[in-house]
Amino acid sequence: MHAQYILGMTDRHPGSAPRRVRISGRLLWIFATALGGATIVSAATMLHDTSRRIDAARLVARATAEQVVSRATDRLSMATVSRDADESLRFDVGTKRLDVSPRVRDTQLPSRDLLTELALNAARQGRVHLATDSRLGDRVLVTETELDSAGAPVVVSGLVARGGVVGRVLFAGMLARPPVDSARGLVRLDSLSLEVRTADGRVLFGAIGNDPGRDYHATVRPVGPLEDLTVAVAITARQVPRGLLSFAPQMELWHLGMLFFCTTLVIGAAASSSRRALALARARSDFIAGVSHELRMPLAQILLAGETLTMQRERDASERERLATSIVRESRRLIALVENVLFFSRSGAVEFTPNLEPLSVQALFADVVEAVQLAVDDAGQRLDTIVAPSVGVLGDRRLVRQALVNLVDNALKYGSRGSHIRLVAEERGARLVRLCVDDDGPGIPARERARLFEAYERLARDQTSERTGSGLGLAIVRLISRSCGGDAWLEEAPSGGTRAVIELRAAVLPQPAPEPSVVV
Repeated sequence: MHAQYILGMTDRHPGSAPRRVRISGRLLWIFATALGGATIVSAATMLHDTSRRIDAARLVARATAEQVVSRATDRLSMATVSRDADESLRFDVGTKRLDVSPRVRDTQLPSRDLLTELALNAARQGRVHLATDSRLGDRVLVTETELDSAGAPVVVSGLVARGGVVGRVLFAGMLARPPVDSARGLVRLDSLSLEVRTADGRVLFGAIGNDPGRDYHATVRPVGPLEDLTVAVAITARQVPRGLLSFAPQMELWHLGMLFFCTTLVIGAAASSSRRALALARARSDFIAGVSHELRMPLAQILLAGETLTMQRERDASERERLATSIVRESRRLIALVENVLFFSRSGAVEFTPNLEPLSVQALFADVVEAVQLAVDDAGQRLDTIVAPSVGVLGDRRLVRQALVNLVDNALKYGSRGSHIRLVAEERGARLVRLCVDDDGPGIPARERARLFEAYERLARDQTSERTGSGLGLAIVRLISRSCGGDAWLEEAPSGGTRAVIELRAAVLPQPAPEPSVVV
């Protein structure tokens, strides 16, 4: 009857919390592997992205070339080349008068017409200007323009000097120290890193090497005083500080960090799931072994008693009664075991609503005693009940009865012959009642008591002992207690053994209706 009741619990409790959905460990490991692969690929791409390194190195080369132009512009003046000049001039813009003063005896000095043309052009350019022209040969013209208060050019002064000399004056110092602020750790040029050419292609200074290591090039056409020049820079990877090329955008660093965090999180979840699955598999294996043992013993007893009765080998009526009693006892034991397994399997699949009603604890204890008395007598133990007739609880009669039978069965397993088991009801104020099962067994360590209410859990000392079990008894007791609005736990019994407690809400028992009086 009770098994049918368990199988019939298919209605879902409308107020119950939804069951948690667990992701299998295999899926978690697949997800962790995918995330780990994505993390590795992202890190490798970021660290070994050659295109980004090449672009960064080219930007560094261009910045270096622009800095070279800037420093050379700052150095450009007539004073810097006056010592090496071949000819000086003074051109009056208003009168177009040109005064030339040669400093060397050279018949190849520029013509006055060319100098006048270049001076007029320099007057339009600005204060300082470097002019190159194929008609100057290997010479260049450095000019400075004086302006009036209105900003109009008045006088242009200039020096004609060898282009190579002017190039060394302006650019040779760039090779002694980095052209860009050394505090920032940029490029230090060598003799093959810098080349300056005039507008017509003549080399004014330096020469870029042709070795294959100079992969990063930049060419700059200045504006302003050095607009007639072209500055080219070619550097190797060794010349660029590692810190300038080993960088990554902030967004990519965040992306990589999030991938690493998610990978770690999923790996942790997968490892936890695998440990949980392994523990569950081990517990199920122990459960199958325990249930097999629990089934084998009563079946063997039933078979032996049945064969004896069938073959009429019993010696007398008392032995026949003993064998029949053994069949009844072991059958009840099998029914109890099957009920526990069915209850636990069904409770994990559906939610159910217990049929709560006021129960007489005295009547409940009487049902339990009737169900287990044969097993108690066979174990040579004693079962007593201590309860007041007026004590009542709110619960499902069949479920609470099953929970108490499970607790008494545990007490029988761990008690020796002559032990004393007590069913005790204690009122806790006006709202709670505790149903206790005390035994004289070895007791349970306090740190292990809570764990035993988990499915398939057993004490380590019982793993290799003959006291096998399904590992579901206490789990079902707590499940029933909580479904009825109460709770269950273990504590130390007054006798030193174990006390199993089921705490339920108190209930007022209905008063029996008075018998109707008979009027004669």
